[in-house]
Amino acid sequence: MSGEQSMNRAALRSEAAHWYNLRLAGDVTLEDEYRFREWLDRSDANRDAYRAIDKAWTIAGTAKNDPALSNNPAQERLAGYRPARRWPGFAIAAAILLMIGFGWATLPGLWSGTGERSAQAFHTETGQRTTVTLPDGSVVTLDSETEMRFAETSKLREVDLLRGRAFFRVASNHARPFIVNAGGKRVRAVGTAFEVSLDQGEMAVVLAEGKVQVDETGGGNSTVMVPGRQLVIGADRNWTLSSVDVNKETSWTEGRLIFMHDPLSKAVAEVNRYSTRKLRFQNGAIPDKQIVGVFSAGDIDGFVKALELNDIARRVSTTGDEIILAGN
Repeated sequence: MSGEQSMNRAALRSEAAHWYNLRLAGDVTLEDEYRFREWLDRSDANRDAYRAIDKAWTIAGTAKNDPALSNNPAQERLAGYRPARRWPGFAIAAAILLMIGFGWATLPGLWSGTGERSAQAFHTETGQRTTVTLPDGSVVTLDSETEMRFAETSKLREVDLLRGRAFFRVASNHARPFIVNAGGKRVRAVGTAFEVSLDQGEMAVVLAEGKVQVDETGGGNSTVMVPGRQLVIGADRNWTLSSVDVNKETSWTEGRLIFMHDPLSKAVAEVNRYSTRKLRFQNGAIPDKQIVGVFSAGDIDGFVKALELNDIARRVSTTGDEIILAGN
């Protein structure tokens, strides 16, 4: 199996795990159910992937039904009881689904149901995007080439974003703040929705809902953000706060890349994030031009075609690893 085939299978399993976890948790809206049915009917591969996840959950049932993992065993006899709400047991079963979907690892101190520290690690490969539900109920969408660790105690929920980009929809819990550490900065939230990215020493936060506080680890600069704002902290430690179109900035969570008069250099970097075949310009010189358009993440040929049609650049050569471009 080629690397691309393996990546596609991993991405498909991730999608199946996302739908299974969402439906199991009982939080599905009518729109979610419609989108799920549409996804399921799209191909036999989708249906096979979902059946594989269902089988994994059945296997996980042995652990799920272990009395040692139950907060209240008597709950199992209640009408309408949903296993997904028994978070310790559900976390173990969900972990099995995550192992099928994408890179997952257990760190020392896995939740034991006795108040010990719970810790998990996640990573995505090039071109892979996935959504996970954390044991506390928070939902995280990880972008391509992202590495993240999650740990929690009875007083705190904490994420270490080591590289890449993630969108967090935090389950509200005022007794246990949700902290994201990235590039020596701390983003503190309770119940809100925001994006954090870390790339070559530059850290950025986009706030979609609620309120977050961003601090430098160990003291220094600090700011409280409101929805519709983006904070960019460069490797030079300069803080820049500006208003942004949140839908545009977070469009990657839906597999779309939206550019509105963005520098071509930024667009090329975004497109390359989702493809093992990279765009390169002759002599490394990317034209100082702006680009407008909406593209599917991973559609590198469609992006190149748009550059050619708009007389921005032309294809010089193509190999399995890269597409060489020259500015017009």
